[in-house]
Amino acid sequence: MEVQVCLVGSRLCCGVPVDYFLLVEERETRWAHYGICVESGGERTVIPAITVSQPGILSLLSRLMHGGVTPVAARDVVEDWLLE
Repeated sequence: MEVQVCLVGSRLCCGVPVDYFLLVEERETRWAHYGICVESGGERTVIPAITVSQPGILSLLSRLMHGGVTPVAARDVVEDWLLE
C-alpha cells in the first residue's frame, strides 16, 4: 500500500507554524482512503483512512486550518467531524 503525502497549507498558531497534510492511501479496492497529518513544533498527529470522500477530507482540512488546530487537538476535531 502506497501513501502519498501532500502539504495542503500552513498557518501560524500563537506564532508557531502549523502544517496540514493530506494523506492518500491507494488500496487494492477501487477507492482511495484519505487521512490527515498535522505538524507543529516537533509534534505530529497522523490520522489515516478517515474517509473515502475527497471533498469531505478537503473540507475537514479547511476546517482544521481555519481554526488553527494543533496536533494536540486534531484528533478531537476529527472525531467531532465524523459524528456530524
